[in-house]
Amino acid sequence: MKMVKSLLLGSAAGLVAVSGTQAADLPVKAKPVEYVKICTLYGEGFYYIPGSDICLKIGGYVRADYGWNVTGARTPHYTGPAGAQDRSVSPYSTRHRAHFNFDSRTQTAYGTLRTYVAVHIDNQDQNSITVSPARAFIQWAGFTFGHTKSFTDTPGTPGDDTFKSLHQTQNQSDTGANGTNQIAYTWELGNGMTLNVGADERRTKAIANLSNNVTTVGTNPNTAFGPYQHPTPWLNFAVNQAWGRFGVSAVFNKVNATYYNDAALIPAVADTATQQGTSQVAAVLGSGCNGAQPGTSACGHPDDKWGWAVLSGIDIKAPWAGPGDHFGGYFNYGVGAAAYAGGSNLNSPGLFGSSNTVALGVITDGVFVNGGQLELTTTWTAGAGWEHFWLANFSTAVYGTYTQVRYNDNVISSRLFCGNAGASAANQNIRVGAGVECDPGFNYWTVGAVTNWYPVAGFRLAVDVQYTRIETAFEGQAVTLSKTVGLRPTGTYTAKDQGILSVVFRAQRSFATGE
Repeated sequence: MKMVKSLLLGSAAGLVAVSGTQAADLPVKAKPVEYVKICTLYGEGFYYIPGSDICLKIGGYVRADYGWNVTGARTPHYTGPAGAQDRSVSPYSTRHRAHFNFDSRTQTAYGTLRTYVAVHIDNQDQNSITVSPARAFIQWAGFTFGHTKSFTDTPGTPGDDTFKSLHQTQNQSDTGANGTNQIAYTWELGNGMTLNVGADERRTKAIANLSNNVTTVGTNPNTAFGPYQHPTPWLNFAVNQAWGRFGVSAVFNKVNATYYNDAALIPAVADTATQQGTSQVAAVLGSGCNGAQPGTSACGHPDDKWGWAVLSGIDIKAPWAGPGDHFGGYFNYGVGAAAYAGGSNLNSPGLFGSSNTVALGVITDGVFVNGGQLELTTTWTAGAGWEHFWLANFSTAVYGTYTQVRYNDNVISSRLFCGNAGASAANQNIRVGAGVECDPGFNYWTVGAVTNWYPVAGFRLAVDVQYTRIETAFEGQAVTLSKTVGLRPTGTYTAKDQGILSVVFRAQRSFATGE
């Protein structure tokens, strides 16, 4: 009996010991896994960042552009070296892009706090790679700080925002592709209406000092713009309702120049055959350097002036014509603000044709001569378009634009671009005869059609055909060029209107979280 009790007690003790050892070897219970949760506060595609109340949406696209008679698969060959249209110019170009964006939002006592970042990585024309932060901004309590699309951009334009043109539209005030640095405040007025006020980074064309500036076909003049003193202020009113969108903006552009750079009070008049009377010259000229060191603070400078522009546009839905149909247009007008009223991307044209012909012109915000005052340039642009959906996933948009660049009577009658009233004819690479009206203003217009097919959601195949026309300065006159463009030689050409047809094809796949 004692033996049996000993065996039972020994066995029990052994089991307790074994059980204790096994219990000690068991793993510690893991913490619960925190799964990513859907955030429904801001629409589809947002998820909570684990461990926070921040909602995040990730998106982007991959794009391939192929162009004919365009630079970088988007800019028509009307200016720069491409305008030579000789055997130095490659009509074929490509651009491929990877785009990523991150949209984060959270609620605060003052409303939604939002940050947005977008980055382009472009590979253009034989491995020219660039990385560009297209967006990097913060929005909170009505304020917008950072790099983003300007509130002054209006609807009704051919660009991606309205009619989806694949060409880089030259003659619209556009910051949609790469953004602008700005600070802005938005008042929500209700019923889809907002009032926005702010300031953007300065956008300018050249201020040309025609006393010694070099004006070349297809190239903007060397600029004599003065210091960047402050951002450009603006005011915008916008409506976004069931019928469509409307926007109007007023932009105030500071135009200021550097110092005069000629020691003479009134430089010698080069074109003596057309020299103006003393009173007319005096109207253009003021006091100059008076023998001081030219181009320094010892010299004078033109008085600062304020340029301005009014930008307006509308996009109207037309369901009665077909589901998704819409039409609209835009109109911009400005003085001393050519980058707004004439277009962010518009440049001085130089398009060569056959039989020694060339279409040319000069775009500036203003001009002056040593000892003179600023003469501001007037520009205006109008455009319209219509997009029709043949099927739910197949559409065609047609569009057209027209721009005028005009110089005032002081510039034309004093022949400032032709070497009179203190301007230097010797420095000009574009020369016309003494009897020719010296007006380098020009007209620029386009017509185009872009067709889009969306075979599956988020995938776009499109082709855009555009005709660009330059109505030249000095029409029908002999123009002497003293500098080569591409492989075009120096010598005498005839100024004649020219046009060019260009084509862009695009394949793009867009994606976002939640798809």
